[in-house]
Amino acid sequence: MLVFTNQPADPYQKICLEAGADAYFEKNGDLNDLLLRLAQWMPPLPINEKLRLRALNRLDILDTPEEAVFSAITRLAAAVLEVPIALISLVDEERQWFKARFGLDIRETSRTVSFCAHALINGELLEIEDASLDERFADNPVVRGESGIRFYAGIPLVLPGGEVVGTLCVVDRVQRKLNATQRMTLKVLARNVVTELELRDRIRILETEVALRHEAEIRIMHLATRDPLTGLPNRTALMDRLQHGLKSAKRDHTQLGVLFLDLDRFKWTNDALGHDVGDALLQVMAERLTALLRESDTVARLGGDEVAILLPALHHADEAMQVAQKIITAIALPMSLKGHCVQVGCSVGLAVYPLQGETEDTLLRHADLSMYQAKELGGNQYQVFSEQMNVRAHERMALESDLRVAIESCQLELYYQAQVSLINQALTGLEALVRWNHPRLGFLSPDRFIPLAEDSGLIWALGLEVLDQAVAQIAEWTRQGLQVPRVAVNVSPAQLRDGLLDAVVATLRKHDVPAAMLELELTESALTSDGPAVLGLLQSLRDMGVAIAVDDFGVGYSSLALLRRLPITTLKIDRSFVAELASNYQDIAIVEAVITMANSMGLRTVAEGVEEQAQDVALRVLGCDDAQGYLYSTPAAVAVATSWLKSLDLATPQVADCLLQNA
Repeated sequence: MLVFTNQPADPYQKICLEAGADAYFEKNGDLNDLLLRLAQWMPPLPINEKLRLRALNRLDILDTPEEAVFSAITRLAAAVLEVPIALISLVDEERQWFKARFGLDIRETSRTVSFCAHALINGELLEIEDASLDERFADNPVVRGESGIRFYAGIPLVLPGGEVVGTLCVVDRVQRKLNATQRMTLKVLARNVVTELELRDRIRILETEVALRHEAEIRIMHLATRDPLTGLPNRTALMDRLQHGLKSAKRDHTQLGVLFLDLDRFKWTNDALGHDVGDALLQVMAERLTALLRESDTVARLGGDEVAILLPALHHADEAMQVAQKIITAIALPMSLKGHCVQVGCSVGLAVYPLQGETEDTLLRHADLSMYQAKELGGNQYQVFSEQMNVRAHERMALESDLRVAIESCQLELYYQAQVSLINQALTGLEALVRWNHPRLGFLSPDRFIPLAEDSGLIWALGLEVLDQAVAQIAEWTRQGLQVPRVAVNVSPAQLRDGLLDAVVATLRKHDVPAAMLELELTESALTSDGPAVLGLLQSLRDMGVAIAVDDFGVGYSSLALLRRLPITTLKIDRSFVAELASNYQDIAIVEAVITMANSMGLRTVAEGVEEQAQDVALRVLGCDDAQGYLYSTPAAVAVATSWLKSLDLATPQVADCLLQNA
């Protein structure tokens, strides 16, 4: 007890000391003496105190229940050393806490009165024979107070890293001294305590490692079975659930629905609005599907915009059809994505166990086939698998195999359709249209095999073959002394990649044809497929003199800003706007707007699908440059096109009549 006051020493000092105070200090001059006395009472701190406390806390042993192994050690220490008190003391930042205690009721004391705090310093046995005679402890409350401690002996508990976390100590209320055997016994018991502490630490580390490994396994399993973008199960998880679902359906005599879903126009959304919008669209789709279906159902993303859905425990196939229609309705709802209002549809294919398949692979394949059928029928609908789809799939596979042979064996032929000036009826161009002279099926139009070529990866080889035939024909006509107009060749979006420029250059050089005689026709969707890359490719083609036309303009979604940046030369107005041009005021307004825009941008305009004289007149009145269609010529074989060029004087205005006569 210390008294620190602003009252003068006389007469209060004597009164306080007689009342039991240990010292009396005046505030005016005794502050340093007070601090010195307090410092003398405080146990010294080990040099590695922070590391020591960190090691103690790492053991996670403070404030834990008593344990038999530690209690047994203190009982043994008290018995062998013949003392009334034995303790396992752990010295925390501000206290000493007894993990095990024999002969003492309290569980902890302040560190300031702790003998053990002194034992931490030198790492050896600290033995105090009579604490009342030791200046470090003579005025310690546990020595002077009711406890009346006189004897203390403590062995530091030293961890393998050198950190002293506490002591194994024995205490007595009478003066005494340990003999050599007792000291050795205390050291051996202390090593046992440290061994137990190490064991606890190793167990804790092992448990932590096991927990971390378990968490890692969960994360790995999640990554292995979940799509990272949408959080939906992936193909691996789908196959596992499908396998279990089929077992349950067989056991319970129920049906299992398998749905394949593919978004309509997703590629355009992804290309035109950006991949971040496309990703957001997939996430919204996942949320809608998850909210719509039962917890027992599975929605899995297979890649891109393809999703598979499992509907277990069905009693009738109609239930799966109802779900398919609900999905189509839900997906079709508009959504706001990063400042854009987006609305898409979806095509859904459906196969039900056991009606349309009894194995995992069969059900998935049949659902996939029926989804493609829904897409071919215009999308935004569902189709249930039928065997006829299987037949078509086999036919498609056979046709794909035949197409590979056709490209290599000259079964592809080019037909040419004229483009005529609406001002003077002069022949301004020819469009090369590929036909397949199939040995079994006869002549096939591009609609039969171009999509197949794009899906199968054959479009590159097919496109090079068409380009080579067209340029070779230009060279042949030129050698015959004919005046050859520019020839247009269609280019698929899949051909807009590295290598196209080199292929065009090599083909023109191979046949010694000027670049100005070639025009490449692209659809609007091709323009939005990869903006910067397409822009660079088209600019390189234009720089060498090749003309660039946008085919079917008006039915796609290219922006005016995109058209302004692209080095195109021609806009081809889609036939859907020309069909009713003579009677539909809306079509007239649209065509007039396209022509006006093209004129302002210095672009040539070509109207497609002109079949009636009234359409020709309307286009001339609206200011369209050129036209193409059955009114002037049908697509003709090389021999017929050669006759055109031989019989036509490009300077005369009667080209259309000559074309019809030679067709």
